[in-house]
Amino acid sequence: MFSKDSWLNSVAASVVSGAVTVLFMTPFDVVSTRIYNQGTDANGRGLLYKNVPDCFLKTLQKEGIWGFYKGWGASMFRLGPHTVLSLVFWSQLQIGYGKLQKTLENI
Repeated sequence: MFSKDSWLNSVAASVVSGAVTVLFMTPFDVVSTRIYNQGTDANGRGLLYKNVPDCFLKTLQKEGIWGFYKGWGASMFRLGPHTVLSLVFWSQLQIGYGKLQKTLENI
């Protein structure tokens, strides 16, 4: 789709990578946030959830699958630029290093 050393390859791949990462991470972020934010009784036990599987089941039963994707936009807004910048810089550094190596071999 793009030329071999184009930075657009890295941008396209990192956007897809960021979206897939958010797709799989958001349910765990939602569950961990709910567990951390729940109140506790005098013994330190959670008032709403017993453990991680309990939180998953209750969320699924009450809100369905979309209950796990609350905050998806914020996660993508946070992780998207980080992923794009990291992978584009890494790719460009690899390309630059390869060119430097070829130049040094020819000297």
